[in-house]
Parts: sequence; C-alpha cells; structure tokens
Amino acid sequence: MNYELLYQFEQLLSAHLPCLNSWQQANVALFSYGVLQAESCQQGAIARKVSCGEQVESTARRFRRWLANDGLDWAGFFKAWSGWVISRVGEKHITLLVDETKLHDRIGVMLVGLAWQGRCLPLAWRTYRANSAAEYPADGQVGMIRRLLEQVQAGIGDDRSVLVLADRGIGCSPALCRVGEALHWRYLFRVTCQTKIVTADGDYTIAQQVQPGEVWMQSGQVFKQRGRIPAHARALWGIGYDQPWALMTNDERLTGHEYARRNWQEQSFRDLKSGGWHWGDSRLRSPHHVANLLILLAIAYTWMVALGSQAVAAGCAQPLVRRPNGTFRRLWSLFREGLRYFAQVVQRHTVCLGFTFIPDTRLT
Repeated sequence: MNYELLYQFEQLLSAHLPCLNSWQQANVALFSYGVLQAESCQQGAIARKVSCGEQVESTARRFRRWLANDGLDWAGFFKAWSGWVISRVGEKHITLLVDETKLHDRIGVMLVGLAWQGRCLPLAWRTYRANSAAEYPADGQVGMIRRLLEQVQAGIGDDRSVLVLADRGIGCSPALCRVGEALHWRYLFRVTCQTKIVTADGDYTIAQQVQPGEVWMQSGQVFKQRGRIPAHARALWGIGYDQPWALMTNDERLTGHEYARRNWQEQSFRDLKSGGWHWGDSRLRSPHHVANLLILLAIAYTWMVALGSQAVAAGCAQPLVRRPNGTFRRLWSLFREGLRYFAQVVQRHTVCLGFTFIPDTRLT
C-alpha cells in the first residue's frame, strides 16, 4: 500500500470533485485505488489491497458502507465528473455513446460515455432492476436518457460540438430524436431494418437500398406513423458484415461511417466486466449499490485509459501491429497499457500522473 500515492490521488479527486464531501472523497479515492490494485470489484479483494492499519473485515465494512451511502449529489457529481473528463480530453468536437448493459438478469444500467481513442469513458449512468416492467424507471427509456444527457451537458457547457450515437434498441425513437434537437446536438442513430424514409419520390426501406460494399444516402422524413421526423438516411454495408447499417441523422454532413465508434462502448463494457475490473462477477443485487460502485469503477477505468495514452506518448507502449491490408492497430488497448504504466511508473516512483489524455499520433 503506497500511502503517499493514495494521498496524492485523494488530493487530485478533491480538487475536481467538490460535490463530494470529505468522507466521500476519502472513500472514493481509497476504493478506486483498491479497484485498480486488485483489478477487481469484489469487496474482499479490494479490502485486502487497501487495509490501512486495520483488520481486512473492517475495511470491507467501510466498503459496504460506501455502497449503501445515499447522501450523494448525483446531478452535482455527473456535472463535475463530465466537465473534468471532457476538459482534460480537450477536444472541441466530441462523441457521446449511449447504451444499456446488464449484470446478468439482476441489474440494468443505462450509460452515457465519451468516445475516445477506441474506448468509452463513463460519464453518467442510471441503474435499475433488470427485466422488470414494474420497477423500470418511471420516466421511461427516453426520459432516463434525456436526464443523463442533460446532466452531462451541464458539465461540458455549450462551447463544444456534440454527436450522440445510439444502437437500434435505443435510437429507433422519434422522442429521442427530439431530445437531441432540444439539446442542439447532432445525432446518428441506428434504426431497424424495417425503418423507411419518406421522400418526394416515394418511401424507401433504408436497409434494402444497399448490397455488400455499397453506401446509400437520402433525405426525407422517418417514423411515418410516429411523428415524421426530418432526417438524413444512411445505409452502409461493409464487406464481411452480415447485414447493413441503417442509420438516420440530423446532420447531412455525416457519412454514416462515424457510427463505427459506437463499438468502442462495447469494448469498454468488456474491460469493465471481464478484462479489467470483473464487474460481471459482482453479486450486488441493489441498483443503488451498483450505482455507487460504478463511481469507483469509472474513475479507476478513466484514469487507466489516461495513463495508457501517457505511456504511448512516453514511448513505453507496445509497438503497433500491421494488419494484412497495410494499416496498423494497437497490440494492447490504452486501458491495458495504463495498467502496466501504473505499476511500472506511477506506483514505483510515487508520482500521481493525473487525468491527461494524449491522442495516439502513431495511428494518424
């Protein structure tokens, strides 16, 4: 246990997350540090890594008290956390990813994150009972997403161009399109293969307009029976894919290829669940406990991605791998690079390299 590094980390969080009180700041720092030390979200594994001169079970009880804490200012946290992360990324044009994931059949999580360098940095989330209509949030899916997007917007302000991506399970909704318009943001949503666009020349089923290797674009109105939303349709069928992407957007400048970034959220869910913090092994059954746990996982995860980018900039990352078509890819993700850089540099030299995000120029 590196107490000096933990103290530096706590000071860093305290400076940027004033919405947390001193008890919350201390526990967020301690248990986020414990998550990355243990590479696990299990309370026993974390407690064994960060027991500070007390019995391991005493630390585990502290962890359980954190999970049960109901005094968090969620709106304040999401505003401060989103503003901090996006300001450190420093880009004027950002992409937000919206998707739902589940912990087995117990807990559903709707999450909004920032797409960056092949990964999704969690910014805001809502947890609820999975597969239970009676316990689903009363504001519904669109209302829930709207609230999360508004909380993120409160942190990032109005001086950035925002693009929102969502898969067909979420994006096939005229109400969500109206939310994007109300926020003055661009959106690119995947819709079902049956979705049509109504034009002056007739109705076209978007997904049926392309064959493998083709791209199709058209403007008109979508959701003929549910509001007739003005939109630009995009159909893309990549070589090697089983089916095309049927997309709609409010920005005619988008080609549709931007939608490929939505997969970055899937990669981050994999990191959180199996490749990193083993969130998928969590036995928590309370949505409230899962929401509190996600604060720790999100902070630890985002820090590791930032450190991974710093490892690349310092020349300490794994070399790129050439694909058969001549392009290059990373051998390790920035998250995995960050884990190694934490052990070899941050912890060894007791220097709390902060949330600095450096784009990987090797891939440009």
